[in-house]
This record gives sequence, structure tokens and C-alpha cells, in this order.
Amino acid sequence: MDPSILVQGAHAPNAALTLNRVALGAFFATSGYHKLFNASRHAGLRLTLEDDGVHIVPVMQWLLPSVEFAGGAALILGLLSVLAAFGLFVICVGAIAFDAVRRIRAWQPLDRADWLGDFLYLPESLYCVGLAVVMLAGPGLWSLDATLAGGARAAPYSQTTLLTQPDRSLQ
Repeated sequence: MDPSILVQGAHAPNAALTLNRVALGAFFATSGYHKLFNASRHAGLRLTLEDDGVHIVPVMQWLLPSVEFAGGAALILGLLSVLAAFGLFVICVGAIAFDAVRRIRAWQPLDRADWLGDFLYLPESLYCVGLAVVMLAGPGLWSLDATLAGGARAAPYSQTTLLTQPDRSLQ
């Protein structure tokens, strides 16, 4: 094993992008599926939406899990990944604004630093970070997006970077 991996990483950006994209996709597809097809999960979502003061609950109770399911499936496949990540990002920001901030208040943070720690502890916050990676870096070369674009346009780095630091994902 090359000891430089401990400080420089594995130089496998496509593996990292794929792992991030597929893990997020699996979460959202599973979560959306259960909210759509499991009566108790659907009832829990409806109650949360009502408690959070969301208007048009009859529409949102179906729209939100449908977007979660479809967006998650798109991320798993790597198809329209940036668009799917954006839609899921909007849902997560809404969940933070409507529900998560209320949960943080209930935890009674000691000060602003504790509030920030609580905020970063929220799953929705971490999902936003992972989705931002997809929106900023793209889906990676191991995706349908890259295949349909001919591989070159979905590359996570500029050509200069690719020439100076080759991707060792396949090694």
C-alpha cells in the first residue's frame, strides 16, 4: 500500500462521486417509496405537514414523496442527476425551514455554537451537503448522464486537472 494515500487520498474522484450519488439516491428512493405506499409512513408525513403549517397538504402529501422517489431513482441511475439533486435539495431546505429548526429549539441549545452543532447534526443538513456535491461536481463518469453525454462532459475536473492528476479510480 502506498503510504501517500493517508494524506493525499486515493485519487478516485469518480468512485467518490458515484458512492455519494448512489447512497443519496438509495435513501431518497426508499424514503419516498415508503411515504407513498406504506399507510403509517404516509400518515406520519401528513401529520408532520399539518403540524408544520404547510398549506395545500392534500397536494404536498403526494408531491413530496413522489419527488423523493423519482429523484432518488434518478440519482441511483445517474440520469438527470443535477436536476434530481436540485429538486431533492429544495425539499431538504423546506424540511429544515418548516420542521428541523423547530426540533433544534426543542433541544434547547446552550449557545450559538451549540445551535450550529445541532444544525449540522440534522440529517437534512448533511443531505444538502451531499446533494450540493452532485450539483457542483456532477454525477461522475460512472453514470447514465456521462454515457449519454459521451463521457467527456460529465468529468468532475477540468482537462488541466485531469492531465496533472490522473483519475486512479480504475486502478
